[in-house]
Amino acid sequence: MDFITLLGANGISDGIGKLIYEILYKWIDGWSSNWGIIGAFSVTVIMFTLFLKALVFPLDVWQKMLTRKNAKIMEQMKPELEKANKQCGANKELQMQKQRAIYKKYKYSAFSSCLPMILTLVVFFIVFGGFNNAVARHNLNMYQTMEEVYDTSYQQVFDKYIEEGVLEEKINKEFNITEYEVVSGDKTREEIKAEAISSAEKAVLEAHEPESFLLTKNIFVSDSWKSVIPDAASFVRSARGNDLDVDAGKYETVMRPLTEKYKGQWNGYLLLPIIAFVINILSMRLNKMPEQPIMAGQSEEQIKAQQSQAKIMQYMMPVLMLVFALFYSAAFTLYMIINSLITTLFNLIFNMVTKRKDAIEKDRIMSTTVK
Repeated sequence: MDFITLLGANGISDGIGKLIYEILYKWIDGWSSNWGIIGAFSVTVIMFTLFLKALVFPLDVWQKMLTRKNAKIMEQMKPELEKANKQCGANKELQMQKQRAIYKKYKYSAFSSCLPMILTLVVFFIVFGGFNNAVARHNLNMYQTMEEVYDTSYQQVFDKYIEEGVLEEKINKEFNITEYEVVSGDKTREEIKAEAISSAEKAVLEAHEPESFLLTKNIFVSDSWKSVIPDAASFVRSARGNDLDVDAGKYETVMRPLTEKYKGQWNGYLLLPIIAFVINILSMRLNKMPEQPIMAGQSEEQIKAQQSQAKIMQYMMPVLMLVFALFYSAAFTLYMIINSLITTLFNLIFNMVTKRKDAIEKDRIMSTTVK
């Protein structure tokens, strides 16, 4: 992989997907042969989230420090900005000049106040792409394994009847395919074929080892009303997205016993999406968003509209997380839950420490003033 590709969005997603599935998952999967209701990939998601949070911890601290610094500057500037707005009245040009002068005086950057949110979203979508890639890798891996099991078991039935002298193998030169002709016994070719299909389907059912998590039957599918086994259209679309050519008809044939087994069953009971939504609501309430900067030239009506939009966006984030949880893999929802829990805990500790620090600083100033 060249350097340019590595820097590209697809290159990063592929790299993270490979890290999650080909390296971390295969390492963790070797820890045990029986994972029960907590699958190896669930542990992989938790471990990956912890590793990632440790890696970006300095960035989290910097974001909180930057947000805190900007909030303090905004608090100091606010009286002057409001005074400037009142003094300038309808003179927008003068108002903009005064606001810029105040920003310069306090060394305030409107972009830096938005930077933490931008970086958080960038990390979110990069990881999202990585999980999608890991899910596609697993689905392809699982199908290829099931296809091999199906074909092997199917062929073994014909090989058995060839050894017994019931069938004779012939090559159709016109189409370059292998055909079988019944030469003895009372079984027809159709009966032998039906036996081979039955044997192959039974082998697929026995070989399939679903990766579950609690009540979610397949962690690689969303914890919702989705089918436990991806349908042919979804699988083929995912495979083509990874530059792979898969025959939809063969997929349906191989996976039919599994789709029949789980027919009419939901993959989950919306447990993970509800948890993700609740945690994001709690996080929103526990961590007050920083006040939005007043942009140069804004009227009071525009400022109020901006504050209203910020409130709406605050409530939109939990809804957005719920949408991702409902329509993408339960693995990614588990990542969002663990990530949100760690972030909320970090924010609470950070806020407690800074609140205590502010109280000490306030007492120091008060004691100095009194003296």
